[in-house]
Formats: sequence, structure tokens, C-alpha cells
Amino acid sequence: MMYKLLSIDAAAVTRNLMLQNTETNTVEKVFDDSDLINEGETFEFMEIGKTYDCKLALFGSMKQRHVGKWRKFNILKANVKIGVRLFLEVEAEQDIYYISQKNVPGYESMKSFMFEYSRLDLIQVNSLNSGNLYLDY
Repeated sequence: MMYKLLSIDAAAVTRNLMLQNTETNTVEKVFDDSDLINEGETFEFMEIGKTYDCKLALFGSMKQRHVGKWRKFNILKANVKIGVRLFLEVEAEQDIYYISQKNVPGYESMKSFMFEYSRLDLIQVNSLNSGNLYLDY
């Protein structure tokens, strides 16, 4: 999905980016840990006002704990490899996200599921993967 970078908050250890989906106009606050985790390239090259092909991962659980957004997701693809990890490509209200397969037990027999997420992580920009793919979440 193509996203326009609206703003960067680099005051914290993790950069907070505001991205706008160019198709749905959804604005998302996403975390960019690439500077902390990657040993090589980072997402620091991104510039406000420019558009990038981004993949956003949802960090959360299938258990509702009332700590994030509880939403229904439809599975579009079950085995999307980004870096060394396998993700589910999911859709909610025409927006596409990625969830680690480990966080959705039994996904093989599901078409949709409920998921509570507390944050969105930027895991790929154009063809560059973030090092946070190696974290266990």
C-alpha cells in the first residue's frame, strides 16, 4: 500500500510517523524502530510529503484486554514472507495490515478473526525490511 509521510516525531527513542494511505485516506500513527534495531540501512531516508510503499504490522493479541483497538480482520493471504518471518496479510475496512502468524493460532481454518492491537510498526518501506522482524511478537 502506498502511504504519504505526513509528519515525523523523532523526540523519542522510537520515531513516531504519521502516514496517510493514498487509496483510503486513513491516517495511521506508526512506530519506526529501524534506527535502533537495524545494523545497516534504516528508514531515516523517508521525507515528509513523499509517498512510499509501506507495510504496517499490528502488535497485539486475539485476547481482548482493553488496551488497544479491538477490530475484525479478514485474512487475504496466509503466508506472506517479509524478511525471515511469516505474516498474515489482513484487511479491515479496505486498509491492509500484517500480523505475525504466531499471534493468530488456528489461522489456517479462519477467514476472519477479532484482534486487539496496541500499536502499528513500520516493517517494510519499498523493498527494505526492518530489523524488528526478528523480535518475537
